[in-house]
Amino acid sequence: MSKSKFYEATTELIQEKVEPEEDIEKEAEICPDCGSNNIIRDYERAELVCSACGLVLQASIIDSSQTTRAYTSEERNAREHTGAPLSSMLPNYGLTTKIDKRRATNRFNRIRQWHTRLDWPRRNLLIATNEIRRLGADLSIPKQVLEDSAMLYRKVFKLQLLRGRSINSFVAACVYLCCRQHKIPRTLNEVCQIAKSQSKTIRHSIHIIVRELNLKVSALNPAELIACYANNLQLSNETERRALQIIANAKESNLILGKDPKGVAAAAIYIACSENGEKRSQGAISTVTGITEVTLRNRFKELKDIS
Repeated sequence: MSKSKFYEATTELIQEKVEPEEDIEKEAEICPDCGSNNIIRDYERAELVCSACGLVLQASIIDSSQTTRAYTSEERNAREHTGAPLSSMLPNYGLTTKIDKRRATNRFNRIRQWHTRLDWPRRNLLIATNEIRRLGADLSIPKQVLEDSAMLYRKVFKLQLLRGRSINSFVAACVYLCCRQHKIPRTLNEVCQIAKSQSKTIRHSIHIIVRELNLKVSALNPAELIACYANNLQLSNETERRALQIIANAKESNLILGKDPKGVAAAAIYIACSENGEKRSQGAISTVTGITEVTLRNRFKELKDIS
């Protein structure tokens, strides 16, 4: 067989294998709820969402886009993405040289002591890198948010704000602040439950970072929590849209200023369930949203008149 015929046969086999996968991809991008084909690929939140009804078709999607290769330093600087990868925080992943302890002379003891002191920054970044990855996996946080969290932690590390303080608490604080900046619906309680540090310590670390770096962090919008809570409570799309409308009306009336976003979202869901005939008890909604029933009833009294 000649080379040209071999290439033609190989090309035909590749096309036969690729075409069915493309058909499967097209079938997957049709909403099973409303039948719409207007599907949005939200790579920031790693979700496949229907633009017509808001149904999340798939979570944790993979960005298959290719990055162009840079051959010179100018091209590399021009094509550099915002935020350094997590591997750049610690290129060797903490695999440093260790001085043998069997040498008992005073000279080698002093060398080993100073080597340990100088090696601490690398080990610090190694611990922080692993903790950022763990939090990202447990909280299903997009990769870009984790990259920004790593960059924020490096700024904190360079300012020497970690002296005498917990590494895990500052890592959790950086992840939470980056989620707020990217408008990722992750509450502080969710981060504190998964982080390896106390809630009080994490709150104190957040206060230090915001004060020293002069960060401007916007308040969490209750509407961003509705989709997650509605999914956990197995509510219909009509109830979810009604809850969003209630929050929009409350925002226009300035009733959500200074209120806990979780309490406002829980009250809006409770009102929407009552109107649409979906029975959800106050205890069930309080458990999912992480608030008390007293808070739910107080927010319910404030929102029921303007809904």
